Amino acid sequence: MATADWRTLEGVLQRQVTGERLAHTYRVLEYARRLGRIHGADPDQVAVAALMHDYAKPLPAETLLREAERLGLSIHPVERAAPHLLHGPVAAAQLAEQGLVTDREVLQAIATHTTGRAGMGLLEKVLYVADYAEPGRRFPGAAEVREAAEQDLDRALLAALNNSLLYLVGQGWLIHPASVEARNWLLQGP
Repeated sequence: MATADWRTLEGVLQRQVTGERLAHTYRVLEYARRLGRIHGADPDQVAVAALMHDYAKPLPAETLLREAERLGLSIHPVERAAPHLLHGPVAAAQLAEQGLVTDREVLQAIATHTTGRAGMGLLEKVLYVADYAEPGRRFPGAAEVREAAEQDLDRALLAALNNSLLYLVGQGWLIHPASVEARNWLLQGP
């Protein structure tokens, strides 16, 4: 895996992500490492994806949109209306552009960690579930996802997607089609 060394990645991350978001990142890192060990994911890929997944999260909505356009990313109308959904794709593109992360699977996992997608690979599943259900998460359903994740990652992922979709519907918020497609793909048996 051609990627900057760990100390460099941590330094870059800590200049951009601070406070509770940084604490969340380290909880995701530890939980993703655990899930990765259980389910046989590459430990180096898991570590880098988990460490850098929220690299662009602190950016304001206007900056995320501007960066997505500058980086040539395709912007879905839902992302235009809810730019925070772009923090994964923008982070992946920025990290690639800066030469900090070059592993395509790691970049894909970072890009899709908020919405999911049909056809998710093992690394993507580990990161999505770890981000959703890291031990600091106390919202309804998080503990059940954690419990499922150690036995059946697909079942945990489906529960996390279901919970997220129900929450979004309950709030009256837009739903990214990639999340619906990920759920349907899981129901059809990946």
